[in-house]
Amino acid sequence: MCSFFKQHFYKFTSVLLLLLLLFFPGSMPTGSADFADNELIILWVDSISPEESARRLSVLCPELELIEHIADFSLCQGASQAYIKKQIPVLNADPSVRIAERNLSTDLYGTLSDVEYSDAQWAFHNTGDYTYYINGIPIRRSSVADIDINLPEAYDILEYGTAKRSVLVAVIDTGIDITHPALREHIWINEREIPMNGIDDDGNGYVDDIYGWDFYNNDNSVCHYTFSDLGQVSAHPDDDDNHGTHCAGIIAATEGVFGVAGGIDIRILPLKIHGGAKNSGSIANAIKAVKYAQSAGADICNMSWGTPVYSEALETVMRESDMLFVVAAGNDGSNNNSSPLYPASFSLDNMISVAYITQSGTLATDSNYGISTVDIAAPGQDIYSTTVGGGYHYRSGTSMAAPVVSGVSALLYSCGDSLYPQNVKEILLQTLKPLDSLTGYVRYPGIPDAAKALQAADLLSPDTVAPTVSAATQYQEASLAVLTTTEDLGGSGIRTIRYAAGKRNLSYFCKGTAGQAISDSVLHLNRPGAYTFYISDYAGNETVFTYTVEDDTRPPVLSASCKENADGTFTVTVAAEDAGSGIKRLRYLEGEHPVNHFLSAGNELPPESLCTFIAAEQSVYTIYAADYRGNKTTYTLDVKKSPANQLILNTTERTLLVGNSFRLYPLMLPLTSTDFISYAVNDETLLYIAQDGTLTALAPGTAIVTVTTSGGISKTCTIHIPAGF
Repeated sequence: MCSFFKQHFYKFTSVLLLLLLLFFPGSMPTGSADFADNELIILWVDSISPEESARRLSVLCPELELIEHIADFSLCQGASQAYIKKQIPVLNADPSVRIAERNLSTDLYGTLSDVEYSDAQWAFHNTGDYTYYINGIPIRRSSVADIDINLPEAYDILEYGTAKRSVLVAVIDTGIDITHPALREHIWINEREIPMNGIDDDGNGYVDDIYGWDFYNNDNSVCHYTFSDLGQVSAHPDDDDNHGTHCAGIIAATEGVFGVAGGIDIRILPLKIHGGAKNSGSIANAIKAVKYAQSAGADICNMSWGTPVYSEALETVMRESDMLFVVAAGNDGSNNNSSPLYPASFSLDNMISVAYITQSGTLATDSNYGISTVDIAAPGQDIYSTTVGGGYHYRSGTSMAAPVVSGVSALLYSCGDSLYPQNVKEILLQTLKPLDSLTGYVRYPGIPDAAKALQAADLLSPDTVAPTVSAATQYQEASLAVLTTTEDLGGSGIRTIRYAAGKRNLSYFCKGTAGQAISDSVLHLNRPGAYTFYISDYAGNETVFTYTVEDDTRPPVLSASCKENADGTFTVTVAAEDAGSGIKRLRYLEGEHPVNHFLSAGNELPPESLCTFIAAEQSVYTIYAADYRGNKTTYTLDVKKSPANQLILNTTERTLLVGNSFRLYPLMLPLTSTDFISYAVNDETLLYIAQDGTLTALAPGTAIVTVTTSGGISKTCTIHIPAGF
């Protein structure tokens, strides 16, 4: 395996220089301004057009300027930081906004050593010392033997060239030299895009994105070069892409240096978010890059940068991705538990945060740490890798440690299809090479052991079963409530559920980056019709399901009856039922009236299933009901006297102990009678009678209760109240 680690210094020829000039005319810096601190990020609850985004902003925050919009993401600019701060709560209070927050700057976590060429990569195979060149002079530096990731042993296990599938790693960083001889065979190519035709052939919002995208300059120039009079090529000083190129080489290089995953079929997806003379970056561009990588089908996403300010939007898009995120912990020498850096301090099952160690096996003095926020460490001191222009350099930092972990993760991903990040992460953590020096500094005190990880490849749990989603319509007042039920039998877990109006195919949802996100099992809709639901798991299995939401078209059901009162009025009892959206409005009027008459008239009743009103006199009354979906109905009741011709009691004689109660239930026939009932007792000291006919024994004796209808029919009931109990 030593042949894999033989290093060859490659110099560009004049032919290569000519090719660069011919095929990458747009690769010079565009003069893009550094990150603006008066920018605001919006994640809408649904995917909308730029025009709709502008319309919503004109209503919510008219002074915000829409800079950029893609699907559910908008980047806006305000007059000042103070104005932006005031608008954030306004936006977050609107139901159409999922997350609104300030755009934040991000920092890279790698430093460049002022040396040239070295033939040693101690991080992969550490024998106890290594060669370090300063200005071409070789110097032997001591190290601690076996402080490495056991990469040669890993390839002995993997059997070079027999990995099962290609692995795609997105590097969200500065640009990457896609012409570097150690990288050019491993650069992702967008086969759905026709080169240099000025058309967005694949419809993803980016024109001619053949090798990825430069979000900093907003073009397809994923690397920026400068050319000397002698034909030498190097990174442009005004837009230095060495950092990203170095990270890519650690993962996938195969000439001059050997990347961790250089021996498998690996592709690097360049996504540039840092640029300019200061290599500045922003969260807005990071979010767009994550969405791009997700849509492109990346397995792993390397992030060797961070910010001290929390971003809910960034955490959300990372959580809803099926990629494994490998992120640098930072180079401040501080504790991320107390002074968090993001994304490293996010609590995500599909993310690994990485500190860095020196060649002696100890945590570097400037490496961040955190026993509950940093997962592991990896070699990061004097890491030799690729630079822009075909060269090689040393860099140190957690920026270098993260791609070491990305490379080992890529080896695991190459072992099977339909893998998912939580499973790969678990195996990597279970097979670490333990280092006591890291105890108390990271959650899992050790560094990756590529050989042991591959030995445990039989623990990989492919998930080939797509999750399912079903729906059922409920009516909740004005809302059409769709109850969604999800199930994932494959084991990787459901990562995102989205929907869109109409019948849509799988490609519409762009691997879960488009459509409206569903955060609750109950989805509230305003309109009926066909809706397509999308569901995906962390193994990338996805499916769509089209469901037709039927509206509530059944009007409420009304009935009513009346009873005469002692003062000659009538109590009308209204029963209203609605099996759909529910009763929204009940009204009544004297006389017969059509439904439309009640739109602006009528006496209000409480919208309850049972309610009453007083009719002052005998007359016809119309009762009106409307539900929350706009269905209406009326019921006409002729309120008039209808005397009873028969009175029946539920008992005519009863024994009742002192203190006990019993209720009389008089029945008047016909049932439509409007007569009212009155009660009387011959001795009120023996028995108390409530208005509803409940009798309560007060003292021993015999009481006679007389029940009389308003029409004059009477019945009696004898109550015996014994003494001595």
